[in-house]
Amino acid sequence: MSGGVDSSVAAALLKKQGYDCIGIYMNFWSDPTHFKKEETKGFPENKCCSIETMNTARRIANKLKIPFYVFNVRDRFKKEVVDYFIDSYKICQTPNPCVECNRNIKFGFLFDRMKQLNADFIATGHYVTLKKKKKKGKDEIEMYMGKDKLKDQSYFLYTLTREKLKHVLFPVGKYMKKDVRKLAKKFGIPEVSKTRESQGICFFPDKNYSDFLKRYFPKNVIKDGPIETVEGKNIGLHKGLQFFTVGQRKGIEIGGEKEPLYVVRLDYKRNALIVGKNTQTFQKEFEADGLTFTGEKLKNGKYNILARIRYRFPPEKAVIQIKGDHADIVFEKAQRAITPGQSVVFYEKKKVIGGGIITKVNY
Repeated sequence: MSGGVDSSVAAALLKKQGYDCIGIYMNFWSDPTHFKKEETKGFPENKCCSIETMNTARRIANKLKIPFYVFNVRDRFKKEVVDYFIDSYKICQTPNPCVECNRNIKFGFLFDRMKQLNADFIATGHYVTLKKKKKKGKDEIEMYMGKDKLKDQSYFLYTLTREKLKHVLFPVGKYMKKDVRKLAKKFGIPEVSKTRESQGICFFPDKNYSDFLKRYFPKNVIKDGPIETVEGKNIGLHKGLQFFTVGQRKGIEIGGEKEPLYVVRLDYKRNALIVGKNTQTFQKEFEADGLTFTGEKLKNGKYNILARIRYRFPPEKAVIQIKGDHADIVFEKAQRAITPGQSVVFYEKKKVIGGGIITKVNY
């Protein structure tokens, strides 16, 4: 329970369905080196877990008459999510901390605590749906996109394995967001119906991630380097390759060009920023590693699937070649800004098959 409308309504729905619920609130790590005192009243706070949201979650639990516990996961969150974020940017990859938070914290740490509390399920307010299917005489749980296309969060949950899917519930996944807000009022918890969703990365207050990285990078990480066109022409100097990501336009600061310039790729070995036209940010072929699957692992071979490379991007037709925990992926149509460090998620229509971390784009 985060104190937001989705997890609050999820708890209310489960209580109505007869489940014996326990409300869990988790305190994550927040950056102690920089915070706005007027906003936090003197305490560095994570956007996902402030004193205000904890108190709201506690009030909701009291209204629903369910036990409420607060878990301190600061150290594990720092190690599994924050350090991963920093280390990825060091090598010029663009990580997705929400994927790792779900993998290691919400369905890692909390999964272990679920067993210790003798609970049967972890329930969250994520917008995905589950379906039970019979396969080879056994019940199999499959994960699908949420009903609300704009809120679907399956991209962040592809790391849930077959074993974990047996022990999770997503009560709001079959609803539209507007209907979840209406349910909050119906269940007598209207105070969460208008809550704003946290935007951006939760563990630092800066608007620009580069300010956070500057505070945590060793001094020798950030170096000036050349800005080159795709054709190899040197056109300027950048002030730190780690502060750019594929597809970015803002911040290149090269004047005198006829067309706007975009980041096409980061050449980490040469510390070179490669830029070009927007059309040059589109690619078809790339590679991914660390594959995980929500059901039976795909055997080595080729498959026609749908693949998604960004949270808000629609899944697109692709062919994947599985080689153990590695995949070579080729889109039918070129996609903009395929970015190392981000996740690629595989689908069969609306069913989530699995995914991995993009490691290389074949230019």
